[in-house]
Amino acid sequence: MRIFMLLTALFFSICYADVLFTDDFNDGNDDGWTHIGAASYEVIDCEYFIYNQGDRGQGKSINGDASGVMSTSDYSVLCSIMIECGSEGGIFVRYEGIDQWYYRMVLKPYTARILLERRKDSGPTMVMDHYNFSLHTDVRYWIRLQADGDSIRGRIWSGSVADEPDVWHLEAEDAVHQEAGSFGLFAGGYGKNRVSWSCIFDDVAVSTPLELRLSQVTWASIKSAGD
Repeated sequence: MRIFMLLTALFFSICYADVLFTDDFNDGNDDGWTHIGAASYEVIDCEYFIYNQGDRGQGKSINGDASGVMSTSDYSVLCSIMIECGSEGGIFVRYEGIDQWYYRMVLKPYTARILLERRKDSGPTMVMDHYNFSLHTDVRYWIRLQADGDSIRGRIWSGSVADEPDVWHLEAEDAVHQEAGSFGLFAGGYGKNRVSWSCIFDDVAVSTPLELRLSQVTWASIKSAGD
C-alpha cells in the first residue's frame, strides 16, 4: 500500500514531466550507486543512510538513468531527507568526476539556512542563492533541485510529497556547467572530537524539468477538483 500511495503522489507531483529514474531502496540495497568520499553507505529498513563515525569530511553517492550518468543535462531531482546529526546534507546535479563543476542544494541545520551553490571539489565554491528555513534534526523533509538550461532552482517542504509548493525557494541563472553528469545525495560533518554525522534519504525520483508552476499537485486540490 505504501508503494502504491507513494507512486500515486509522485505521479501528481511530476505530472508535467517524464520520469527518468526512481529508487525507494525497498530492495534493501544501493546497487548502481557509486560512493565518493570517506563515509559509510547502507540501506537500513528501506532507507538510505550516508554517515561517518566522527571523521571530518563528506560522503557522496551518485547515479543516473544511463549507466550511472544522466542521459540529459536538464533534469529535476526529488527525494526525502532527514538529518540525524552533522553540519550539512542535500542533493546535487551535473556532477562529473571528483574535480569537475556541479550544482548542489545544501541544508545547514545549525545556521537554519539552505544554500544553492556552484561547487568544484578541488576548487572554489560560489553561493548563488540562500533561503532562511528552520531545520530540525530527525524531521523528514522533501527537497527538489532542478537544472534546466542556465536555470538552477531548488525548494524544500515538510509533510507529504504531494504537498509540494509551486514556488522555488532558491533560484539562480548560471551557464558555467552544462554537462549532464550524474545526480547525487550527500552528507557531511566536522568530525571534531569524534562527533558523528548522518543523513537518511529515501524515495529518490528524477524527471525531466517541471513547468514553472505545478497544477493539481496537492491532495486538497485534487479532492476539490473532483467535488
